[in-house]
Amino acid sequence: MQALLDEQDYQVIADKVLDLIKEDYDLVPKRQPIRQISLPQFKAEHGIKKSLVWCRTYLLPKMPGVHGLNAGKGHHIMIDSRRASEWLDEHWDDIDWEASLP
Repeated sequence: MQALLDEQDYQVIADKVLDLIKEDYDLVPKRQPIRQISLPQFKAEHGIKKSLVWCRTYLLPKMPGVHGLNAGKGHHIMIDSRRASEWLDEHWDDIDWEASLP
């Protein structure tokens, strides 16, 4: 015996299979693109009132997602906004905001 299926039957079967997969597995959403921002922009977005030098000395070495910190003069520091923002939110109270520059 042979069953004949048309396009509508295939779509019904595909929809049912997709529903079963969604029920059984936690589907992971697509990864968001990395948003690189500069240090002044990061400071402005988070309301950080410290100087750029203070941030480069105390804040950025501990923070994940920072690129170009030790690249030398003339290289821009770029920050992965999502990773750095998450870290800053978690560690805001741990940071010594009163530390003075050496």
